[in-house]
Amino acid sequence: MLQRKLITICVCAFLLGLPGIARGQQPKSIVASANGEGTIRLGKEEFKLHAVVVKLLEDGKAEIHLITDITVFVAGTWSRGDDADKSIKLTTTASNMEGGGKLFFGEDRKSIAGLKLEIFNKISKKTIMVDFVAK
Repeated sequence: MLQRKLITICVCAFLLGLPGIARGQQPKSIVASANGEGTIRLGKEEFKLHAVVVKLLEDGKAEIHLITDITVFVAGTWSRGDDADKSIKLTTTASNMEGGGKLFFGEDRKSIAGLKLEIFNKISKKTIMVDFVAK
């Protein structure tokens, strides 16, 4: 009888702890896209930014596609930012580029809310600035 009560208590404690465990888990890889408005400056040239596609891979690598009159690809790494502002810190990995920025998520933590990047190209000596807000 005592053994039955002990097993029942253990099972109940385990089941009560499950929601906390499930909530604490974060997706390992994220693929998200958003349409919206923004600008991308490549040196002195400025283009309207129409959409962003982001792949945050499990191994910490990031692939960012910036869709405008041209498509710009940025490779880098990512790490979780401040949980309160729902952001991802981005850093470029190309040897000829230096910089990074932040990717902001919406309330659901799956949809893109915005993107800010500032990357310096060491070869062309131009700064790439991205400011994007999803609709």
